[in-house]
Amino acid sequence: MSQIEKMSIMGIRSFGPEDRDRQIIQFQSPLTLILGPNGTGKTTVIECLKYITTGDQPPNSKGGAFVHDPKVAHETVVRAQVRLQLRDVAGKIMQVQRSMEATQKLKKVEVRTLDSVITRIGPDGQKVSANSKCLDFDREMVTALGVPKPVLDNVIFCHQEDSCWPLSEGKALKDKFDAIFASTRYVKVLDTIRKLKQEQDGNIKLYKEEIRYLKQHKEKAEQLERDLAELEAESAASKDSIAKIEEKLQPVRERLIEIGERYEEIFRLQTKVEKSKSEKEQMEKSIKDLQDNIENEFQGSTAELEKLLSEFADKVQERKDTLTQFERRKEGVTRELEKLNGEKSRLLVEVGKLEQEAETHDDNIRKRDADIRKLAAEFGFEGFDRGAITDERYKTFFDRVRHKLEAMSADVSKVKADFEEQERTLQHKMDAARDKKTQLEQTQHFKREQMDKNKREIREIRKKLSDMEASAGRLDHLEQELKSAERDLAVAETTVNLDELKREITQLDKERRQLDAQMNELNSEMSRLHLQSSTRTQLDMMKKEKTAKEDNIRRIKAKHEDSLIHLLGGIPGSNIRGRLEDYLGRQSDMTRKCSCEIQKAKNLLSQKEAEKNMLNKQVREKEDEVRALEERIFNVCGSQDFEEGFQTVQQKLSETQDQRGSLVGAEHFFKKYKRELEKHNPACPLCHREFEADQEVRELVLELATIRGTDLPNLKDRLQKVNEDIHKLRETVEEKSEDLSMKESDEAMAREMQPDIILMDRVQGELRELDKKIASQSALLAGGDSERTLQVVIDEKDDVQMKLDTVTRKLEHKRQKQSDHTDRVQALRASVNSLQAEKLKIDAELQQRTKLEERQAQLSSDNIEHDADIKAAQDQLRPLEEEMRQRKREKDDVTESKELAVEEGKAGMEDVRSKGNNIKSINHNIKLYIQSGKQERLEKSRERQQEIAGHQRKIETELEELSANINKLRKDVATQQIRERELSDNLQLRKKQQDVKRLERQIADLEEQLGGLDPRNLERERQKLRMKDDEYNKELNKASGRLLGFDDQIRTTKRELQSDMFRDATRKYRDKMIDLRTTELANGDLEKYYKAMDRAIMSYHAQKMAEINKIIRELWRNTYRGNDIDTIEIRSDDDESGGSLRTRRTYNYRVVMLKGDTALDMRGRCSAGQKVLACLLIRLALAETFCMNCGVFALDEPTTNLDRENIESLAHALVKIVETRRRQRNFQLVIITHDEDFVELLGRSNFAEQYIKVSKND
Repeated sequence: MSQIEKMSIMGIRSFGPEDRDRQIIQFQSPLTLILGPNGTGKTTVIECLKYITTGDQPPNSKGGAFVHDPKVAHETVVRAQVRLQLRDVAGKIMQVQRSMEATQKLKKVEVRTLDSVITRIGPDGQKVSANSKCLDFDREMVTALGVPKPVLDNVIFCHQEDSCWPLSEGKALKDKFDAIFASTRYVKVLDTIRKLKQEQDGNIKLYKEEIRYLKQHKEKAEQLERDLAELEAESAASKDSIAKIEEKLQPVRERLIEIGERYEEIFRLQTKVEKSKSEKEQMEKSIKDLQDNIENEFQGSTAELEKLLSEFADKVQERKDTLTQFERRKEGVTRELEKLNGEKSRLLVEVGKLEQEAETHDDNIRKRDADIRKLAAEFGFEGFDRGAITDERYKTFFDRVRHKLEAMSADVSKVKADFEEQERTLQHKMDAARDKKTQLEQTQHFKREQMDKNKREIREIRKKLSDMEASAGRLDHLEQELKSAERDLAVAETTVNLDELKREITQLDKERRQLDAQMNELNSEMSRLHLQSSTRTQLDMMKKEKTAKEDNIRRIKAKHEDSLIHLLGGIPGSNIRGRLEDYLGRQSDMTRKCSCEIQKAKNLLSQKEAEKNMLNKQVREKEDEVRALEERIFNVCGSQDFEEGFQTVQQKLSETQDQRGSLVGAEHFFKKYKRELEKHNPACPLCHREFEADQEVRELVLELATIRGTDLPNLKDRLQKVNEDIHKLRETVEEKSEDLSMKESDEAMAREMQPDIILMDRVQGELRELDKKIASQSALLAGGDSERTLQVVIDEKDDVQMKLDTVTRKLEHKRQKQSDHTDRVQALRASVNSLQAEKLKIDAELQQRTKLEERQAQLSSDNIEHDADIKAAQDQLRPLEEEMRQRKREKDDVTESKELAVEEGKAGMEDVRSKGNNIKSINHNIKLYIQSGKQERLEKSRERQQEIAGHQRKIETELEELSANINKLRKDVATQQIRERELSDNLQLRKKQQDVKRLERQIADLEEQLGGLDPRNLERERQKLRMKDDEYNKELNKASGRLLGFDDQIRTTKRELQSDMFRDATRKYRDKMIDLRTTELANGDLEKYYKAMDRAIMSYHAQKMAEINKIIRELWRNTYRGNDIDTIEIRSDDDESGGSLRTRRTYNYRVVMLKGDTALDMRGRCSAGQKVLACLLIRLALAETFCMNCGVFALDEPTTNLDRENIESLAHALVKIVETRRRQRNFQLVIITHDEDFVELLGRSNFAEQYIKVSKND
């Protein structure tokens, strides 16, 4: 059994948030008494026990009310902590801790929960801790204490504000008891079982409906599989036929390919012949141009010419090498000169910079000396007014400055200390006056609060006395009403013979059950008769299915009516599928033939396109060559070409005809240009730029004329012819493509409708089978019979139903009469009890009148004394306030004077430091310049400038000599290159003559190869083979069309088999049957389990309620001293409609008080003391029943609203409980009260040797 040992509280409500404020409570066993006046935090103990065990904060504690207020603590953040040491149900020690943090925001207090910690202590004393991030803290506490959370909340640690929950309204009371009995979890289980059973019932209906359709799908899938096997056999036969045709077609195609390759060879040879002839013509033109350009044709052999060119080239190369050496030397000298110029510029910049820095250094020395003399004169330092400032004098100066600053700092500190001593003296006087003022204000505040409290109590007493005066006159009238109500109750009880009425109800109920059994038999017989009508139902379903299939056929025909008329010329009356497949075979042949023709035309078009691309490429190459030649001429002649120059000259010639004489003179003029071009150093007559060689210009002009005049026009003519052929072929391809598109469109239309036609054909077959089944079911329907007709059974059932209704009405009438009598008697008893309770209440109030009058007089006297104390304190406050204001003014004046003096001293010290730092900065720059050695660098740079100037003059003289030698060598090399070009033209002429002879031999060989291929015989053979190829292709297309039709049907059938409807139809049917059977079995088990659990819950509930009421009865009789109530008990009314799978059983709870045989609801009829006592005893009974593993029970102010007699009896009852349970291990009763008499009564026992006194400090 679990037990609590001690608890510490910090930062909760009035408990302070500091460690020194932490309070520790040691719980005793078997009885712990906590005594204290109101407001000291007794209830906080119960709240902390509930919070540490359940994690729930007290009622109405939102907004941080449970945590110590940060405003009271004068802190922004307040931390609260509750620690508890306990022993769990296994007797092991546990330490638990919960923490919170309250933060004062702008408008509200924000509370957050910090980590909670559980520490377990093992037998060896070792501690193992875990926080709330690692485990469910609330669940761990429930497990350790051995009781569920609702028992902790509502029984063990019930808050004072919730202590009267047993007399709360119906729904709230039911929720509390359901939680305590833990019936919520089991009711949820029953609800889950019931919902699952209902869901499974729905699933069974769905399974049965699905199985009916799945069986149809399974049969249909088996039929499709048989059709698929037949189609695959036919498809295999078609593939064999295609293979045989392709075997015959293979040699024909191979020979056609071979002939095609021969034709390609012929075309290739013809192309080579044409190309060779074109090259030969080009060579001959080039030879003629070379012969025209060569002035001195070489007469020796080719070997001699090559030797002469080789030697000539060596001479030219020797001169070029010499030229290269001079140019390299010139480049080296130039680079050296540039390097000297760069160094000269760099030195010029460097010297200027160093000279500037030297001037700055001199200025710094002068400024430093002047500043030192000025500051020395200002502070009276002697020895610095004349002479240079050396390092030793500089150091001496700053030593004196440092001493000066130390003296100034000492003066400031002394002034500050004097003023601070005056401030402390004044502050002590102010503190003494403030403490006295605070003490007087607190006295006033306390007295005022006490007066307000007394005034409120006086008002309440006056109200109670007024009510008592009114009640005294009501007492006589109340006794008369009570006697009258008792007479009415006696008359009502003798009006109806209840025993006779119960016998009549029992007899009528027996008749009703007999008639119910007879109705069940008739319903069973009607079910059997209904089964005979299942055949007719099946027949109706078949007829509906037939109608649906006929509608499907009509929809398909209507959908494809226009397409069938377009393709077949009309809608066939029968065998639409066969007609459509024949059309597809023919259309496929035509499409394939048209495709072959288009492909041939496209192949020829591709050849022409290739030829066109080749010609375009050649034209581009020639045009690129023309542009390259023009560019080369442009590079030689400048911005004008030869033709433009010629035209310009002609224009000038025309303009100056009168001056020059005649056109012959102009011709002579151009011959002169020609002769000038043949000189050793020719120049362009138009732009006067020199040529490197005259032969280069002549060759460029000749080659350009040949390309423009011959090659380009020939290529363009051939290109135009090829373009015309391509245009014609494209028109042919377009015409054929349009024809093919129409054929393919018709074929696609036919193939698109083919699945629907196949489906329609299959549906027609199914329709024939359905007609046979309808005829069979119609025959079966004619043979059925039964001994009793359905109408006879229905009539008999109506008679029995009429008798049953009559008996039911009589039974309900009798029961209603019994209920009305019971209600009337109950109402009269309630009225008598109410009047008796009111009478007892008035008697009790009248007994309290004298005490209330004495209390009123005492409170009035206390208020007079408090008012006098308040006025005396107010008289003492006025001089204290004036004294505090005077001291405050004096302190402020001293503080202001201190700050002014200190600020002046610091300003003087800062001025001295600033001037000294400026001098140190200048002296630092002087030292840096001396250490850098920049003066020596300035002198060396000036010497280097003079050296560079002399070396530069020598290099410039050498550079002029090298430039003269280079110009002379260049002229010699240019003269030798002209002669070399003429010899090179002679060598090129001889090579081209040899190439012409080689091309003549090559053309003769190609024409001989072309004659041996015999193109005419090849053409005749190709025509014959194409005829055979067409014949075989027709047969192949026909067979392929049939195969395509079979394949389409196979795909359609497979697609149907793979559809969601037929894929795995057999498996789905089998799985669904298994689901149906297993679900039916599981549903039976669920119903059995529901009933078993419901009976167990009923038994447990009845047993526990009996135990609770027995304990309550004993406690009430031992405690209550009145004679108006014999005992109280908890009634739980069972809902008779519950207990089945359709509805769940519920319990409605109420607390009743018994007097003799009369039971009245206690809610609203009992006094405040009776209410408190009843709720207290009910909680004790619940604790006895449900706290087997936890012996802890806490009572918070149990004597509230109880009179002295009942307080004494409650104390005796609690002592008796403690005495009974003290032998129980770990039993603990914690009682919190402000009533010292009650504590004394409990202390008379031997179980409480001491009690805990709770008080509140300032």
